[in-house]
Amino acid sequence: MTSGEATLGSGMRVPQKRKRSDMIAEEIKRWIIAEHKVAGERLPQERDLAALFDCAKGTLREALKSLEVQGLINVRTGPNGGAVLAEVSYDRSTELLRNYMHFQNLTVEQVYEFRKAVEVEMAVSVVGHLDEEAFARLEESVGCCACSGHKESEQMKVRQAELDFHVLLAQYCPNPLLSFHSRFISDLLRDFIRLRTDVPDAFDKFTTVNRDYHRQLIDALRREDREAVGRLMREHMELAERFTLELEGVVSENLMLVP
Repeated sequence: MTSGEATLGSGMRVPQKRKRSDMIAEEIKRWIIAEHKVAGERLPQERDLAALFDCAKGTLREALKSLEVQGLINVRTGPNGGAVLAEVSYDRSTELLRNYMHFQNLTVEQVYEFRKAVEVEMAVSVVGHLDEEAFARLEESVGCCACSGHKESEQMKVRQAELDFHVLLAQYCPNPLLSFHSRFISDLLRDFIRLRTDVPDAFDKFTTVNRDYHRQLIDALRREDREAVGRLMREHMELAERFTLELEGVVSENLMLVP
């Protein structure tokens, strides 16, 4: 049974009526799509919307509040106030996704099962979309991956630099779905997967292997060798999973909290 249905004693399901404000919010979304509205454009004034939907001002404001909570609009007060379309931010989107994942008992193995598929496809899609500025940023990221000590703070700094390499690649990915999920996985690994820090030799080896694969990937990307890029990223992800499990990586219980 879905949340929008009620069940009679006989087992027959009867759809529940939707709130008027929710219906209005959906109609405003359809208007945004139909009119090809973009971030920064204003919605009609409250009085005009209330007249259009033949509803009370309170009902309309409830609908606008729903859209604001979803991150689709910003409601400004004052003489020049009103509802303005907003582009849903990456941070807002991932916050909701982390909230959902918190209750799914996510494991490291599941994270890497998804990562191995997404990262390979993302890297291959980037071939031919990198300019010299992009390559310079990737090279700089690789240069930051040398571990200068075995303190936990230093290890975390190196780990962040390694994942920054993947975030940078994702920024040049022409497929927004691959780009978003690749970036989300990297942020998840950076902020919410904890590795053992009391085994420096294993961590150093992990860092060295990652750095070597990043350099090989840059070379293959420069050659625009799609086959080599796919193979290297696949090997890189398989070894990254193995090292993460050897370092007893675990998913933090704080997915709902701001990292």
